[in-house]
Amino acid sequence: MAFLEQFSSAEQALLVILPYRAGLWISVSDTAGGTVADAQERAMLARIIAASARSNFSSPFVREVVRECYGRRAEWSQWRENIDSVPQECRQAVAILEGRLNARDIQAYREQIMSISNSVAKAFREKPEKGAVSFYVRLMLNGLISLINHEKYDSVDLLNISVKEDMALGTLAEALRMPAG
Repeated sequence: MAFLEQFSSAEQALLVILPYRAGLWISVSDTAGGTVADAQERAMLARIIAASARSNFSSPFVREVVRECYGRRAEWSQWRENIDSVPQECRQAVAILEGRLNARDIQAYREQIMSISNSVAKAFREKPEKGAVSFYVRLMLNGLISLINHEKYDSVDLLNISVKEDMALGTLAEALRMPAG
C-alpha cells in the first residue's frame, strides 16, 4: 500500500471502496430489469473488479486501489449502505487526490471508476418504457455524432445502457470532474 499510505485511513477507505460503490450505484440507478438485472449487474461488477485487480495499469496508484478493493471483497455487502451518496463521494475523492497525486494518476483513477460503471451499465439490457421515443432519438443522435466525429459506434452497447443509467453515468462523470473530450 505504498501509494495509499500517504492518505489517512478515512481517505484510503473512500478511495478503495469507490470503484465498487460507483458500479453498484449505476446498477441501482435503473430498477426496470428487476432482480435478474441486479444479479447480472452485480456479477459483472465483481468480474470487472476481479479482472482489473489482475491487470497492469499505467498508473501504479490505480493498480493499488483496485487490488485493495478486490482484496476487501468480503466487505462488499457492507459497502452497499447509503449508496445514494456516491456522487458526493466522487467529489470528495477527487478533492482528496488533487494536489497529492500527479494529473495522470488522478485521470487514471477517474477513468477506472467510469470504466467499471460503464461496464456495469452494459451488463443488462433494460427494455425502454412504452413510447420511449427519447431512447430511439438518443440512439440515432449518438450514431450521427459518432459518424461526424469518425468514432466507432456500437449500438449494441448503447442499447444495453438505459436512459436512467445514461443519466447516472453523466452525473458520475460530472462528480468526478471528467475532462471534456
